[in-house]
Amino acid sequence: MILFGLLAGPVFHIVQPGQVLGLGAILGTIALIIILYDAGIDFNPRQAREVGPAGLLLAIGSYTIAVGVLFAVGWYAFAGGDVLVAILFALCLAGVSGAVVLPIARRLRFAPVVRDTLHLDMAVEDTISVLAVTVLLAVVASPNGGWTSVVPQVFLPLPVAIAFGVLGGFAAIEFLSRWQRRVYAGLATMGILFLVYGATQSLGGSGIMAALIMGVVLGNDAFFRRWLPRSTGRDFAFDPSVRQVHNEIAFVLRAIFLVILGVLVPFQPLGIIAAVAVIAIPFVLLLSRRWFLGRLEARRLMEAGNARRLSGLYGRGLTNAVLLILVIAVLPSAQSILLPAFLIIIGTDIIMTVLVFLEPVSEDSAPPAGGGLSDPLDPFRAAAYPPGEAQCDTAPALPSPRPTQELPETLPDPG
Repeated sequence: MILFGLLAGPVFHIVQPGQVLGLGAILGTIALIIILYDAGIDFNPRQAREVGPAGLLLAIGSYTIAVGVLFAVGWYAFAGGDVLVAILFALCLAGVSGAVVLPIARRLRFAPVVRDTLHLDMAVEDTISVLAVTVLLAVVASPNGGWTSVVPQVFLPLPVAIAFGVLGGFAAIEFLSRWQRRVYAGLATMGILFLVYGATQSLGGSGIMAALIMGVVLGNDAFFRRWLPRSTGRDFAFDPSVRQVHNEIAFVLRAIFLVILGVLVPFQPLGIIAAVAVIAIPFVLLLSRRWFLGRLEARRLMEAGNARRLSGLYGRGLTNAVLLILVIAVLPSAQSILLPAFLIIIGTDIIMTVLVFLEPVSEDSAPPAGGGLSDPLDPFRAAAYPPGEAQCDTAPALPSPRPTQELPETLPDPG
């Protein structure tokens, strides 16, 4: 899809970037809504408490270190000394993309506690990335345009988002408990989500945060159902067809967005300093993440022997690209960071792929626990599982034949 966009845009100039930038921003916003909505659905507070210290420290520490590295290099090599552009560059690329990492981690046979720690790390990093960039863009795009508006821009939208997110979650619980097996139930649920987003935005709230909160309420219905009337909120588990509709919608959005991303990537020569920085940043991010994981392991906050394996799962992807497009749509002067950021995303994914390929997979590693966190923040995978349902990486064992089913030693002659 990206290659098709490159051919249609920078190579043959069939489509101009200005013609698709607005559409890219709209699709990017929709993708972020679905990403955070799915993150909320798959978030389990009880399991998060079990791995909370390690997962939260890994997410916050890894993201903070990456922001520092990317800001310093971006300010010097890509942003031309523009502090705001350098900050946005760092915030967009600092978070590891769960949509890229989690499907790979599911196949590496980590112990259940390590998998849950990684899932919580991805959920927190993606959420921090989205909220940090969207809040800063809201401040930049505000009529006041000054840093004095930071506090109201950050804190005033939260009560509105919480209120509409909770109400939307209750409405979705009631709807799905009654009609989720009906045709178009999945589309109707997405309609509730976008209605909540639109209502929140129209009243000055954070629609992105409302989507996250609605997902949390919907994914933890057993806890929130106690506040519903006795006649509503009956027990239910997500029907796979409902989540499948979400995945299919997100897949179409991703395909279109990747084409637009290819159109928007500029073909421009990089200076020597910028080229060296593009090559070095993926390795620096890898080493800094490995160093931080080593510190967590030394303090026994991380299960021993997993720092090296987890550090290699650091690829950037869809979330980072969506945030970059939103930045360029609001701040056209940030166009200069798009090509370096695009190359850095590809570089981290290439290095991660090589490390995973070289990683020996232990056959006696513990399989993932069925009660662990399911893959959050990856709305574009083909399979979806109801909450609490195990995700087995191995095929179920076939039942052994009964004695009466034993085959004869010799087969009769067909002639």
